[in-house]
Amino acid sequence: MNAIKSEIVQRLEIIPDDKLREVLNFLNYLVWQTENSRTQEDSDWLESDLSSLDNYEPYEWQEGELQEGLPVKFIAETGKIEIGV
Repeated sequence: MNAIKSEIVQRLEIIPDDKLREVLNFLNYLVWQTENSRTQEDSDWLESDLSSLDNYEPYEWQEGELQEGLPVKFIAETGKIEIGV
């Protein structure tokens, strides 16, 4: 175990039990954030200049091509997302 992980484990030993849920929630958030981090391509697209989109013809959606998405729910305790809730 490296030094940082060892220090985290040592500190967990002194945290009151009622605070451990908060620690777990934060760790789950960090894991979720790591697993869902943006790629450089994502960042480039999100930061791009979209002001010229009006120059394009509107897209004609075909039947069944545009469907409503499934509802999702984030579960903080596990850091997971439930689909179809």
